[in-house]
Amino acid sequence: MITLLRLISLLLGCALTVAPPYLLRLFASGLGEPHAGNAFATFLSPILMIGLALGTGPLLIGLPRLVAGAKNPRVRLVAGAFLIVSSAGFLAIGLDGYLTRVMTPTVLLVEAVLFAFFIWPAWHFSAKGPRHPKHKDRQHSG
Repeated sequence: MITLLRLISLLLGCALTVAPPYLLRLFASGLGEPHAGNAFATFLSPILMIGLALGTGPLLIGLPRLVAGAKNPRVRLVAGAFLIVSSAGFLAIGLDGYLTRVMTPTVLLVEAVLFAFFIWPAWHFSAKGPRHPKHKDRQHSG
């Protein structure tokens, strides 16, 4: 299950990173004004940054040993922050077209599952996190 979630996360991160520049390129070509090499790079640079903001969280989670266990709690925080930014970005895009009406809830659901499965349990690993009596019993009763 973890491998499947990481694979889905990796594919989602790649798709979210590449999709905005690619769709903007298709839109510009559809208008009949394809851009030249240097102008095209200038045209896509800001859109690539948007793609990176949307796709970095799932990409970080998709990499096998980066967000795992108690080894890298800071990377978990960064991945969680990027997932929140990505979710906020999809909410800002909204549900204005048919494709976004289908894709936005799907992506938000997948990101919520990724957050609940990989990021939320990180508070167990933090030294400053809240300690509940039932967690102490599990450690000593083992």
